[in-house]
Amino acid sequence: MNLFNTPKPRRFNHEYIYVDPQKDKLEAIEQRAKEQLGQAERTSDADERLRGVFLNATKYTRQRREKRVAGSFFINTGVAIILLLVLIAVWKILLSL
Repeated sequence: MNLFNTPKPRRFNHEYIYVDPQKDKLEAIEQRAKEQLGQAERTSDADERLRGVFLNATKYTRQRREKRVAGSFFINTGVAIILLLVLIAVWKILLSL
């Protein structure tokens, strides 16, 4: 039994099936050429266009945004505070009897 000389596992080499490296090279060359000519789209413009695109993607995110806009946090905390005050008032009334 060999305790101190364990064999190393094989290295993992993942080759993508659906990737065309030549197409990626051409896109990189086009991007560099556009940058040199000053025609490249700024990343901030792209970010602005993408902002908010995925908010309506699912029902959960849409409802969450609507609740945040409606101020549900303040409404919920207000209701909790009112209930707490009512509970304290009822407690004091019951203790005084």
